[in-house]
Amino acid sequence: MDLRRIQEKVEAVSRIYARNCDVRRDDDWYFLKMQEETGELLQAWLRLTSRGRHKGDTEAQIRLQLEDELADCLAQVLLIAERFEIDVENATERKWFKYLRENKHAGNADE
Repeated sequence: MDLRRIQEKVEAVSRIYARNCDVRRDDDWYFLKMQEETGELLQAWLRLTSRGRHKGDTEAQIRLQLEDELADCLAQVLLIAERFEIDVENATERKWFKYLRENKHAGNADE
């Protein structure tokens, strides 16, 4: 599935969420929700790295929570892109992938 199709599906789910939870998705909501989701991602990371309470969850359960929160962050980025008509693929090409063109022998950043 391409990124545009994923973005459309995320938007459809968000509309359902907003309707079911009586959420008004104004411009501020998109960015405030992004902040909430990054906080939840950080909380899961802290739990996974034993710097937060496990609350009786196993490491595998916490790992799944980390994955879920990362998915929430990605979805929120795509929702922001949808709301403000940003072509994420073009923006990523312009901002990130220019370095691949400039440094043909990029390799691993850790090398």
